[in-house]
This record gives sequence, C-alpha cells and structure tokens, in this order.
Amino acid sequence: MDIAQCPACKTRFRAQLEKCPIDGQTLVRVQDPLPGRTIAGRYLIEEKIGAGGMGVVYRARHQVIDRQVAVKFLHQRFTGDPTSRKRFLGEARAANQIDHENIIDITDFGETEDGLVYLVMEYLHGRSLDQEIAGNPMPLNRALRVTLQIAAGLARAHELDVIHRDVKPGNVFLTRKGDEPDFVKLLDFGIARFEREIRITDRGTLMGTPEYMAPEQVRSGEASPATDLYAVGCVLYEALTGNPPFRGVMSEVLIKQMREPPIAPSHLITTLPASCDAVVLRLLSKDPTKRHRDAFHLADDLQTLLEQCTGHGSRSSPPARSPGERSTPAPVSHRPTVHVPTEQDEWRERVAQYQQMFARAYPRGDVPDSLHATMQDLVETLAKVTRLREALDASALRLTGHEDEVRGTRLRIGRALDELVHDESKLARTLDAERKEHGLAEGALHNSMRGLVAQARTLPRPQRAAEVVSEENARGWQHVYAQLGALAEADAHFARIQKKLEEKRFAWDDLRFQIAQLKGRLATLNAESSMSLGHTQDHVQKTETELRLAMEHLVNAAERLAVDLRERPELARTLHP
Repeated sequence: MDIAQCPACKTRFRAQLEKCPIDGQTLVRVQDPLPGRTIAGRYLIEEKIGAGGMGVVYRARHQVIDRQVAVKFLHQRFTGDPTSRKRFLGEARAANQIDHENIIDITDFGETEDGLVYLVMEYLHGRSLDQEIAGNPMPLNRALRVTLQIAAGLARAHELDVIHRDVKPGNVFLTRKGDEPDFVKLLDFGIARFEREIRITDRGTLMGTPEYMAPEQVRSGEASPATDLYAVGCVLYEALTGNPPFRGVMSEVLIKQMREPPIAPSHLITTLPASCDAVVLRLLSKDPTKRHRDAFHLADDLQTLLEQCTGHGSRSSPPARSPGERSTPAPVSHRPTVHVPTEQDEWRERVAQYQQMFARAYPRGDVPDSLHATMQDLVETLAKVTRLREALDASALRLTGHEDEVRGTRLRIGRALDELVHDESKLARTLDAERKEHGLAEGALHNSMRGLVAQARTLPRPQRAAEVVSEENARGWQHVYAQLGALAEADAHFARIQKKLEEKRFAWDDLRFQIAQLKGRLATLNAESSMSLGHTQDHVQKTETELRLAMEHLVNAAERLAVDLRERPELARTLHP
C-alpha cells in the first residue's frame, strides 16, 4: 500500500489523499515505509544504515530487551523466487545455530506476512579489517591475535558442518570487548554460499572474491574447511604485508591462485620471522592436504607463534587512531540513537488531535452522526490496536525468553564441543605421527627379517650339529644369531609402538563418540527449539497480521473522516487554531 505523510504532524494516509485533514499541509509520498514499523512483534525499525546487492540493512531496537540490533531485508528480486528464499533462510538457520563469540550473532530470521524476508543480527560498533589494513601492514602480534580469533570461529563452524566460503578482510569486523581492542566478529556467516550462488552470471561462471579463493575452489567452485583455511592464509598474508598474496585483474589472480607460489611474507617485510613464513605458506599450499589439518590445528600454530613473538602470548594495544577518525563499520554503522515513534504512538496522537478539533468545532457536543460514527470507529479500532499490541508484546517477551534459554544451552554445549574437538584434533595429529613411526618400525622389522634370511642363505647347511662348531662357517652362524637378537629387539619395538598406537586409536574413538553425543544433543536441542519457537512465531505472526489489518482500517477510517472534514466549513477554522 502506497503511503503519504504529513510533513508537519507526521500523520500517514494513503497516497491518493493530497492534503492532511488535520493541518492542511500537502502530503509527501513516503519513500521508505519501514522506519517506524515493528517486525516480528519486537523489532522496531529505526533507520536505514546500509545497502548492497543482497538487500538493505536497518538499525532497529529490540523492544522487549531494549537493545539495538541490525535487521537485514532480502531484496525483493530474490524474495520472489521460492527456491532462493528457502535457501537464504536455510543458511540463516545454520548460522543462527553456531553461537560462537567470534561469529556475528544471527539472533532471528524469518518472513513477514507481506513477504519481507529478514535476518536479525547483533549491532556492532567498530570497523572492518580491510578498513583497518587499507594497504598498510599490521604489527605481527596484532595480526596473529586477529587471525587466531578467526580460526576459533571457523573451528566451531566447521565441526558443525558450516563453511563460510567467503572469508576476507571485508567480512572480518573488529570491535572492542573488555580489554580486547580487536575483538573479531566474522560477518556474513552462513549466507555466503547463497550470495555466491545468486551472483552466477553464466553457466559455470562464479563471481566471487578471487584474491581469497583456494585453487580447488577456483577449479570446481566447491568449498570445504580447507578452502576456508586457504582464505585465512590470504587474510593473514594481507594483514602482515598490506596486500593479498596475488593481485591483478580477476583472470590473472585466479590463474596465480592455481599455479603461482606466493612470495614469502618475510621477503616483503624483512622483520617477519621465518616461523611466520612457515605458518602462512602452509595455509597457502596449493594442495589442500598439505594445509593445517583443521582450524584447531591452525589456532595451535598461531598461539605458539604468538608466544614466540610476543613473550608468552602477551598483548599489546593496536596503533591509536587520530582524534578525529570515525569508525565506519559493516554491515552496521555507529550512529547516535534516534527515537522513532511507533505507528501506534502516532495514531494515539492523531486521534487525540481529531478529538480536540471536534471539541473546538462542536463545544456543545452536537457532533453530526456521520462524523460521530467515524470518530467512534477510530477510537474503537485504536483500542483494538492497543490490545493487539499488548498481546504481541507478551508473546514477544515469551519468545525472547525461550530464545535466550536455548541460546544459553547451545553456548554451553558449544564450549564443551570445542574442548573435545580441540583434544581430538591434537590426538589426531599425534596419531598421524604414531602411524608414521609405526610404519618406520614395521619397515625396519621387515628389513631385519629379509637381512636375516639373506644371511642364512649364504651359509652351508650343516649335516650334524657338531659341524656348526667345527667348520669355518661357525662365525657366519654366530652372525646369524646376532641378527636374530636384533630382529627380536626390532619386533619388541614394533610391538610397543603397535600397542601405543592402539591406545591412541581407542582414545580417539572415545573422543569421537563423545563428540557425536554432544552433536546429537545439539541437533535435538535445535530441532525441539525450532518446533517450539515455530509455534510461538506463528502466533506472533498471526497477531501481527491482525494488527496490520487493524492499522489499515485506521487509515481507511481516517480517510473517510478527511472527506467529511473537507465538506464541513465549521471545521475549517479548527485546522489552524
């Protein structure tokens, strides 16, 4: 419905009406009807703060807990496609269920009754990593701390089978939390695949960010935890040197990603240690199997490097910004809070103004029947709107409480899962080393056996036991007996390694069982909460629909009243009292 608004009293009417019946001002068409609207019964849209190819981001206020949030609305050209809409909401659901401190919280998502698809995210203050770098290298310890947090967020996501697919400095946001001035939040988590898929222009042509794409991702378009780790390597490289490993036009960069080895960071920044080169170049290996085993493995290497470079992991503050510098965050911006009245607030003031007009025009209360009926309709509808608003607030409060409870449980399970998976990652790396040692021991045992057999075959076989002592070949047989002793020692060493390997395998199996149990518990929690929250959300949406219809009825009643006002000269003098 097209809306027009009075520039003086802010009253909204259908766009067909030309003049405000309250003060006679010419109505102005409302370009953006979202500010002032409440989404999902609790998010009051306040101000547009950003836009992109996917949609528009607004600052909003969670009315139940009085907290600012960011609401991202999917562009209408995508909401019209059921497949795109379903995929977008599916990816949002996956991101919503990660719940890690280094990943931006997607606290809610859904679709309004009139077809608006939205995500609700935490509102951040700060700036993105690409703005922070801006072509200038960061201090080593600062770059490592930032990358360590990126790895921590990815570790949780990967264990839950969620891949980012678009890790880059523009999707790494730096904010302040406690004594950490560079607290990392990974943005666009869970919807990166959707964004990439909808940017396919021709069959097989993927529009992405070539500076951060792994070779196998360039070739096939497929993403995995290993492709995320490659992207982290590109981000760390840029943080350390000021530029990504490869630059140029898209085709050149993609070819370099597949074929050209990167220049070691220390060749560009000579103060960087060789140990830093080792971590970065391992991440940027063209062969995904030669990168870190997982994000926990990367985090361990980064922590070790950080301790080596800064003295047991000590922290130092980032360079101070100039006094006049302003933070420019993404996807939200740091702006002063502006109170935006709700539509219900505006209508209460509106009806009060109508009543004042009637009191001045008809001081004896002899209001014409048609005006009285319309006014009574307005008052009753406003009362209904108030009741619906109160019911919506109560439902929103229950919904928020339930969500907080689920998120609290999910956070506890997630932290426990992190500990187990981290232990599993370390044990798996130990297992790899044990398997290698096992293989070497097995090879040594086989070599000893082959050497013994070969030695024995060179000696003549004695006819009688006495001949072993009496003949010259006695010394050869003594050598064989010595070989037998070495063989026995090699066999014992192999048995010890075999036992140790079996113990490690048993411990690894036990960890994987515990991890599977936790993941199963998490999946059950998510399924149960989705069903429960779904029922409450359906009730909220139903109440919202009733509220919207009541609001439309208010507009219709106000328009009928406006027609009467224009035809009654006794009210004209009350328009400008």
